[in-house]
Amino acid sequence: MSATDEFAPLRGASVGTLSALVTATAHTFGGGMFPSDAAVVLLVLVCAAVGCAASAVPTAVAPRTQLLVVLATAQAIGHLLLTAVDGHHHGSMLTPPMLAAHAVAVLVGALAIRGAEHGIRRAVTSLRRALPLLAALVIDDNRIATPLPVYRIPGSTLLLDLSGCGNRGPPARTA
Repeated sequence: MSATDEFAPLRGASVGTLSALVTATAHTFGGGMFPSDAAVVLLVLVCAAVGCAASAVPTAVAPRTQLLVVLATAQAIGHLLLTAVDGHHHGSMLTPPMLAAHAVAVLVGALAIRGAEHGIRRAVTSLRRALPLLAALVIDDNRIATPLPVYRIPGSTLLLDLSGCGNRGPPARTA
């Protein structure tokens, strides 16, 4: 990957979204409480900032390692945020099940993001190969139907003529 990676915004959005979702899930499955509304809002803001930073920083020589570090950092910040806002029963220390849940979340998240990048690269490559073939198709102008003429009815251009002229009215009394 180069420093001008066109998938950097996608990677940043994926890192931010996945970090918020997986941090709350791993924290809950690891023995913590389900986060409150305030904690979820702060978690989303922090993970969006981490995602934005992940998209702004050019990928280094080892993009896989860098992705793992960014996801682990987001997990650590998210864990500290969830423990500080909600005051979980285990304090700020990581229990072994929670540490395992966060580690698994980092690995699964990295695999999902790399898989999505690989799939999108293949789709873009396929489109780049197919579009010139479609552009090379010759369209026979004789087979295209000529446009039908449009006839306009002379008269009022208003949708509803409210001038009051005309012979409409209530029926005449015949008795």
